[in-house]
Amino acid sequence: MTTDKPLNLKPNAPLNAPISKLTPWRVLIVDDDKEVHMVTRFILVNVTFQNRSLELLSVYSAAEAKRFLQTEKDIAVILLDVVMETDDAGLQLTRYIREELKNKAVRIILRTGQPGQAPEEKIIVNYDINDYKAKSELTAQKLFTTLVASLRSYDTIISLEKNRAGLEKIIECSDSLFQISSIREFASGVLTQLSSFLDCKPEGIICIKSHSDSELTGNEDLLLSMNVVAATGKYSCYLKGLGEDCGDKTMREYVQKSLRERKNQFGDNHTVLYLESYLHKATIALLHSGLKVDVNDRKLIEVFASKISIALANVIHYQKMISAEEAATTDFLTGLSNRRQLLRQGIPLLAGAKRNGTHVALAMLDIDFFKRVNDTYGHDAGDLVLKQVSTSLKERFRASDIVARYGGEEFCILALQLDKKQAFELFDSFRAMLAANLVDIQIEKLAITISIGVTTVLGDCIDTMISQADALLYQAKQNGRNCVVIL
Repeated sequence: MTTDKPLNLKPNAPLNAPISKLTPWRVLIVDDDKEVHMVTRFILVNVTFQNRSLELLSVYSAAEAKRFLQTEKDIAVILLDVVMETDDAGLQLTRYIREELKNKAVRIILRTGQPGQAPEEKIIVNYDINDYKAKSELTAQKLFTTLVASLRSYDTIISLEKNRAGLEKIIECSDSLFQISSIREFASGVLTQLSSFLDCKPEGIICIKSHSDSELTGNEDLLLSMNVVAATGKYSCYLKGLGEDCGDKTMREYVQKSLRERKNQFGDNHTVLYLESYLHKATIALLHSGLKVDVNDRKLIEVFASKISIALANVIHYQKMISAEEAATTDFLTGLSNRRQLLRQGIPLLAGAKRNGTHVALAMLDIDFFKRVNDTYGHDAGDLVLKQVSTSLKERFRASDIVARYGGEEFCILALQLDKKQAFELFDSFRAMLAANLVDIQIEKLAITISIGVTTVLGDCIDTMISQADALLYQAKQNGRNCVVIL
């Protein structure tokens, strides 16, 4: 097999004409006659189509062509002789290309010096070829016309296939993005999917500007108000922001332009998508593509960008719902469940335990002399003590247990599968552990003790058990505090 270096010279063009950076069309000549290769090259060497030159490749038998086509997937046109090793070698090669290699895109032009051995009507009907010419009739002009028509068909087929594959990727990517509920996970997923779509390294950033911020007008540096929520590859260092110290000045310029013009930007090395939703006025996805995106890809990317915008709006809406839910069920200071959440989760939990005959322990816990801490050291010190106790509770009890701040310095713990002995050992060991860990308050180290009332008597409802545990907690305080009273 031989190849000519691709040229980008139109007929009669000057020798110093600029060389195109576009990939040349690859044309494979399959013929056992070396003179046919020479003549074909002489005719086609300076041909260009759509500003792309030709790369002429030569093989001299059907067997050699088979081996070549097994590894080369981007051949646009094959100029194929019919009679080579056998009288139908070219026809069998055609069948091999279409049926075994499953290559429907390459344009196959059959050329024969003995048309009587392979009648045109039979060949056209029985074989998936695109043109059939006798070598005697294939003048330079006809060869040029036939080749250009084949290249145009090939280009159309490849574009359609690329669009189909691109749309499939968009659907696939959109499905995965719609399943993500975290903003940061979503942002990282967008960069990964975009890089996969453009077949490049996932290097880029996603930054968001809230709808509540000022409008994107004027000459201010818009990037200072952008929150970078994801950064990958060589852009990982930009998670801190896109200020003037950002090393990639070109990137900043593209993002600024996209924000001001409210549209996508495509450069030789950057692809910037402008996304807009009713929740966020400006969201920018920047991808360092390392290649120039063609027109077809740009259209597909715009479709993809619209899907990303919808998915982003869903993620933000979900996050707001979660935030509202957390605000309604979580104690803002300690991060524990609040009283409302304790009752909401505790009612069905106790009902299930009653049906199944499962042991239940409910404890009410109170920090000893907490008012004295507030009066002596201030409310900030009191908050610090509450946080310390809350952290210890989170670490000591199981994820299946309900740990809640009931109110003030009082906490409630609901735990399943603990009998009276196990419950006493658990809560008494926790009390001792907490008393042993001193809390740094200002310049002092303060010992924190707690009193605990625990009931293991399964009541009719959670309110009954809370009342029982609260009465036992009062007994613990009457007994001198820093102890556990259990029923």
